[in-house]
Amino acid sequence: MISEFFKGREIFITGGSGILGKALIEKLLRSCNIGKIYILLRPKNRTPLQERLKTLKQDKIFRRLNSEKPNEFDDKICPIPGDVELPMLGITPEYMKLLANVSIVFHGAATVRFDEPLLQAVKLNVGGTLEALRFGETLKHLEVFMHVSTFFSNPYLEFTEAKLYEPPMDWKFLLNLANRNDISEEIMEALTRKLIIGFPNTYCFTKNIAESLVNDFCDKLPLVIYRPAILIMSAEEPEPGFPTNLTGAVGMFVLTGTGLLKVMNSPKEVFIDFTPQDLAIKSMAFFAMKTAQIYAQDCRPTEIPIFHTSMYTHIDVTYAGYVDLLLENGIFRDAAYNKNLLLPGIKFTTNNLIFYFLFILKHILPALLVDFLLILFGRKPVVMKAQRKTLIMMQVLLPFTWNTYKSNGICCAEEMMQKLHGTEFNMDILRIANLNSTLLAVARSTSFAVREILLKEDPSTLPRARRILQIKYLLYRLVQFYFAYKLYHIIVRWIFKQL
Repeated sequence: MISEFFKGREIFITGGSGILGKALIEKLLRSCNIGKIYILLRPKNRTPLQERLKTLKQDKIFRRLNSEKPNEFDDKICPIPGDVELPMLGITPEYMKLLANVSIVFHGAATVRFDEPLLQAVKLNVGGTLEALRFGETLKHLEVFMHVSTFFSNPYLEFTEAKLYEPPMDWKFLLNLANRNDISEEIMEALTRKLIIGFPNTYCFTKNIAESLVNDFCDKLPLVIYRPAILIMSAEEPEPGFPTNLTGAVGMFVLTGTGLLKVMNSPKEVFIDFTPQDLAIKSMAFFAMKTAQIYAQDCRPTEIPIFHTSMYTHIDVTYAGYVDLLLENGIFRDAAYNKNLLLPGIKFTTNNLIFYFLFILKHILPALLVDFLLILFGRKPVVMKAQRKTLIMMQVLLPFTWNTYKSNGICCAEEMMQKLHGTEFNMDILRIANLNSTLLAVARSTSFAVREILLKEDPSTLPRARRILQIKYLLYRLVQFYFAYKLYHIIVRWIFKQL
């Protein structure tokens, strides 16, 4: 069904070197007989375009594709030099001719840094979208232009629907503001605090504004907006548990497993909305096909199609509950990491005073001790730097770890499960997504994949890492027993004194 839709098509992707972009390219090449995929690549540090493409191909996400279809990447991928900040994406007339037969555009290029300065976020997320839309207008055979937004583009809502909401301001005004050179950094910082009221960061804010910009082109292009929640590891493809990177949600998973994340300022009952990477890609492909069918009808839609992938109705496990489930079943013990510091486990608290006290006790003091020992043995201190990054990450994610964002779940979930059953784009895992066995299977695969892909630890070191972790568990129990014993004696002595 989806494979037939994409067969022979020429596709243009911005953000193709990002997490979602690479996963999309891999799936389309592996499961569809694509005609050509053009990737917008920005010239970087004088590195030739073909060299960047070679580096992209060597990414571990493509190893299954390279094994099953060794020539597919080289035969079907074509790099296009450009930059989303430049007019018409910086694509030269020569390359524009090459793109004449493109029928599907996936616009995913954006800055995903939550703490990006407002001006830069506007230029990339809003200005870049404008240039992508202008580029789309030149394509005579365009059937689908998918703008990748975020499920959190309207974070002030308790319940999010798959529809367009009123933006806080006009995108033209914001772009004009970003392009002015007469505003000092101090004034811009003050403006940022005023402008993004109701939004936790500049990322969510600019993604919201970009959606209203896309909507203004609805009478010119076959548009669709896709809103994924926080991307996490794959459930099944290209490999079970394939991780994204060391930031965001997967970063929290890794920090938990290495014992570097010991306390979180978050209510235990909060549901953090994640989207498995492969489910996001399959959904994107289905929504692209569905959008083409919508615009192929005689009557053009009155509203721009919007779809999101939210796991809110498919999984009811909170992050705190998820961590407990992993610890109870020894997930981090079985895939013990060489880079483990303390025992895996997180204390959740909503009290700021308790949080910072525990952070100093369980994060700062152990980090200082280990770094001191590293310096003593002539090695570079690294743990304190990791803990600073951990604190920054938790502060950035605070709006998402304190609030539960509700929705109706993945758009068209039932339709996809029925129509895609038995195909390479099947969504069958949604039927068992809420089972502990499914959650544990994905987590187990992820823990080993993280060890190999992100932490780059040799499998031969696993037995030793397990033994070290077991020794840490024993030492922890001995320390607990010692303090319990001392406390017992203090209490007994006090009782006898009273007598």
